[in-house]
Amino acid sequence: MALIALAVLPFAVSLLVCALMIRLGPKDAPDGGRKTQAAPVPSSGGIGVMAGIAAAAAAGSFIGMPFPEWLGTPPLAGLAAFAVFAGLLGWADDVRALPAGLKLVLLLGAAAAAVMIGPQVTTLWIAGSGYSIPLVLGLVGAAAFIFVMANAVNFMDGANGIAMGTAMIILLMLAVILAPDAVYSAGVRLPGMLMALLIAAAAALAGFLVWNLQGKLFAGDAGSLSAGGLIGGASALFAVNGPVLVPLTLCLPVLVDVLMTLAWRARNGRPLMQAHRDHAYQLLLRAGWRHGQVARLWWGMTAFCGLAVLAGPFAAATGIFGKPSMPLDVIVFSVLLVLGAGLWMRQRMTIGRRLEASVQ
Repeated sequence: MALIALAVLPFAVSLLVCALMIRLGPKDAPDGGRKTQAAPVPSSGGIGVMAGIAAAAAAGSFIGMPFPEWLGTPPLAGLAAFAVFAGLLGWADDVRALPAGLKLVLLLGAAAAAVMIGPQVTTLWIAGSGYSIPLVLGLVGAAAFIFVMANAVNFMDGANGIAMGTAMIILLMLAVILAPDAVYSAGVRLPGMLMALLIAAAAALAGFLVWNLQGKLFAGDAGSLSAGGLIGGASALFAVNGPVLVPLTLCLPVLVDVLMTLAWRARNGRPLMQAHRDHAYQLLLRAGWRHGQVARLWWGMTAFCGLAVLAGPFAAATGIFGKPSMPLDVIVFSVLLVLGAGLWMRQRMTIGRRLEASVQ
């Protein structure tokens, strides 16, 4: 019954609601710039994803999983509130095209409000040791990461399957490493509660992807902002008792492209608030790659990061290696960060330069 409530039901509900959004949802029209689809495409598939998660929460309450209590109690209440707010804000933007500045201010305010409820990080766990930090610093860091991930997933949502498929893999990996008593200490209820929520969210995203991979429905800001916010909030919750570099490692395929592209645009005097096609995945699309090829590349990179986490810091936390003599969380994160940054720079120096030359 738990499998039905957490996986089958959210998948089915998301699939059906997304089918309705294809008929009733707002249309995302091509603009000759970042939006390159040939014709208007229905958007706000994120409404279907949120409906799937809500269905899982309702069904879970009937089989002894008190989802309403979990989601209404700190610290999960903060995560749930932000995800819902981000989804509704994104839906409003899909329908009305809100000013970018207003949307960013509202998201930042919502992230700050969410961490006041929870999560509240007061210790950074790195290399097997805990380092106490002021509560204010922990709150600012958690709010910043939630805000960054919500926008980062939104920035990556420019090819069918890439953003939501990558988000699904990250959520599933987070669910795996949240297995009770593996990273957290015995008696802590949060891992199991959060794991159930993340499995339901991943299943709902899978229902959406059935339509998205066919090019029939976009997630819209309703989907990308809520999915990114959920990843950011879940990562912050994990960091309350777990190694902070683990969720950062899972998010590297998204963060490297987004942050390095923004840095490159700033260095070249290009507006940061202006829609563009300078991300690494967009360069591949401009070079002739198909959406499915680009999506599979990002899925593969994300899965690789996840497997590296499972084989390294997660395996060490379960005691497979005995008492680890090396800081595997630091090693895995550092190696993959350098590798990702190197690949981004190589692509920028090759494909990027070739594309720049072709438009001059």
